[in-house]
Amino acid sequence: MKKNLWLVLLLCLSMTLSACGQKQGIEPEVTEPVTEENQQEIQEVNEHYPVTIENYDGTGERVEQVFEKAPERIVSNQPQAIQLLLALGLKEKIVGACRSVGDVNEKYLDEFNSLNFISENDSPAKEVVLDQNPDIIIGWGSTFGENTLGSVKDWNDKGIHTYLVENSVAGEDSRTLDRIYKDIENLGKIFDVEEKASKMIEDMKSKQSNVEDKVSQIAEEDRVKVLTVQMVYENEFYARSRRDLTTDLITRAGAISLDDEGGKQSIENLIAINPDVLLIINRIDSPAQEKIEALKANKSLANVDAIKDERFISVDYVDFYGGNYETMNTVERLAEGFYPDLFK
Repeated sequence: MKKNLWLVLLLCLSMTLSACGQKQGIEPEVTEPVTEENQQEIQEVNEHYPVTIENYDGTGERVEQVFEKAPERIVSNQPQAIQLLLALGLKEKIVGACRSVGDVNEKYLDEFNSLNFISENDSPAKEVVLDQNPDIIIGWGSTFGENTLGSVKDWNDKGIHTYLVENSVAGEDSRTLDRIYKDIENLGKIFDVEEKASKMIEDMKSKQSNVEDKVSQIAEEDRVKVLTVQMVYENEFYARSRRDLTTDLITRAGAISLDDEGGKQSIENLIAINPDVLLIINRIDSPAQEKIEALKANKSLANVDAIKDERFISVDYVDFYGGNYETMNTVERLAEGFYPDLFK
């Protein structure tokens, strides 16, 4: 009854408008006829929104973002988040992008390079961001600080939504693969691409299950010990902490993470830790191979097992810092490098 009444009212309105147009000598506008199919499409769109997403402000406090419709103009200051948006098929909505110390995966590189770049680093000026007329800004926790773009509240008060990537939020628990799944799920809801998002999560979880089944065969005493090195200096190296995503990736690949305290540490500490494998972060400004060569050239490290056996595995910055759809491929590659006999 409701559907039939709606159709009658729409028909009456159409006839009235057409008559008015003819009286004024205006050609009536040709409109698409109402059919069962396009009526259902309209109803489905209306039923999807509003969408409420629980997210964060720049201090790590939880805030709700309510979307009445899909955002049409995205600004994002991090290649990791942009790569995830590209994987979801949202390139045409990205009106402002930024570069950083990490590059996107090769399969997204052409799309990435064709975007409108508003900064060569991840700290664009507020005025430049505003010039893009965004309706959503997607970034890290550090994006919304006093010395960066300002508070989430200020942007929300302007009618501009914000979304902070889960693995970047200040004060939260450890960064994990599960939080990448949460980002994909949330972005799927925000942009009404839930089916694509669900398929991505399903694909990642299938790979995760396959890796975990294989590495479960490794006895605890046979698991390799892995330390992450992000930067190499003359007598120091930069380590990652146990809260970082590297710990979760190493553990899911069946190894033991030696990552503990992040930041600069002495070469003597690397000798004392004596890892079986070194996980080297590959960055644009600090390529993995350069760091590997520097570690091998340091004679004081000659007896460190990972260096002596030349067991180095590199991981791209975008796949570990925050993570994205391709991060599960990194876990697969880690497991293959840790236990090559299992993956022959």
